[in-house]
Amino acid sequence: MSNVYKFLAGLAVAASFAGGAAAQPAGGNYPAIDESSIKIERIAGTGANAQVLPAVTADRGIIDNISVIANLMEKIFGIIEANQPVVNIAVNYANAVPLGITHWTQLQGWSKPAVQNYSFTANGAFGSQALKVDYQVHWIYGGNYQGKGKFLTGVTIEPISVYTAWGYKVSLTAEIPDSTVVNVGTQDEPVAAMQVILKWIIHTSGKDIQQKAIYYVQGDGYMQEIGTPFENAARASNAAQLERVTKNIEAARFN
Repeated sequence: MSNVYKFLAGLAVAASFAGGAAAQPAGGNYPAIDESSIKIERIAGTGANAQVLPAVTADRGIIDNISVIANLMEKIFGIIEANQPVVNIAVNYANAVPLGITHWTQLQGWSKPAVQNYSFTANGAFGSQALKVDYQVHWIYGGNYQGKGKFLTGVTIEPISVYTAWGYKVSLTAEIPDSTVVNVGTQDEPVAAMQVILKWIIHTSGKDIQQKAIYYVQGDGYMQEIGTPFENAARASNAAQLERVTKNIEAARFN
C-alpha cells in the first residue's frame, strides 16, 4: 500500500469516528427520529451504606425548624450541549437540607455516594440507532442535623458517554423545581425528597424532539424513575422475555 493511499485511508477512518458520529449518508440525507423508539433503560447501579463524615457544628439558633427544607445549590444546569458534556458538570448539583444552614457539611452521618446508571437511546425512522447516551444519577443521602432528619446532597446527573449518528445532535438539561423539594417525614424527623427532571432535545434537520424523564429521590436513599421512556424500556424488556419463553415452549414441544 502506498503512503498516499495509507494517508487517505487514515483520513476516512478518522472522519467516520470524529465526534462519535457515523459517516454521512450518501446525498446528505438522513432519516428522522422514530419517537416511539425513545427509551431509557436502567443498566447498573450501586447502593450506599451510611458512614459518618466530618461535620461543622452549626448554631442551633440559626435553624428554627429543620422540617423546612430547601435546595441551596443549583436549580437548573446543563449536562450535554450539542453532543458535548458541559465543562463544569462536576460542580453542578442540588441538595435538600434544612433552611438556615449555609453548607451541607453542617450536617453529619452522610451515606457514601449512591449511583444508578442509565442508557438513553433512540432510533432513526428506518430502525438504525441514531443516538445512545449513557449517564448516571448520583445522590448522597442520610445526612442529619444534630441526630435528626434525613437529608440529601450531591444530587446530580453525570454523562458517561455520548454517541450520535451523522446529522443528529442531543442536549440534556437537569431541572429541580423548588416545588418538588419537600419533607415526606414528620416535623420532628424530616425526610427530604426532590424530583430531578431530565429534559432533552434531539436536534434533526426536520424538527427538534423534546421529552423529559423524572427521578424521585429521598433522604433515606429511596429512588424511583417516573415517565414514559422508562415504560418503553419495560415494554421492550417484557416483549423480549415473552419471545424467549415462547421459543423455549416451542423447542420443548419438539424434544
